[in-house]
Amino acid sequence: MQLKDYLTQTIDIANEEKEILDCLAAKHGLSKIEIRAAKNSLQVIIENAIGKAKKILKYYNCPLVPHRNKDSIYFLYEVGAINDDEYRSLSSAIGFRNSMIHDYMQFNIDVLLKILKEKKYLDVYNFLISDINYGDVVIKRIENFLA
Repeated sequence: MQLKDYLTQTIDIANEEKEILDCLAAKHGLSKIEIRAAKNSLQVIIENAIGKAKKILKYYNCPLVPHRNKDSIYFLYEVGAINDDEYRSLSSAIGFRNSMIHDYMQFNIDVLLKILKEKKYLDVYNFLISDINYGDVVIKRIENFLA
């Protein structure tokens, strides 16, 4: 799959999940099924962002392969492809996703509801729909990246 096709698919998924999250964010009080839907949509949108970051690094021939999901975002930050705010938001989102998946027995629903209420998922969404018009400097940094 070409990068352009992959990014188009990424945007389609992002738009679909954002629509669900927007509907749930507008509600006051969520049922168990709606909470599960919110968790699922957040997981999908965050994993979509991880996938986009990895695809960018691969496309520009990054010599290092990210081993952890947060590594892909860190690499993009270190080469200047994303700014401080984007890095913090995406890293937090990945941490939230990890907690949601791996610590499900101790998962705090209040955090999920706060993310919906404050529409924090829009930070991830904005990364997903953003174009990747990197300059030559950023592309060279990706090609020569050694953490």
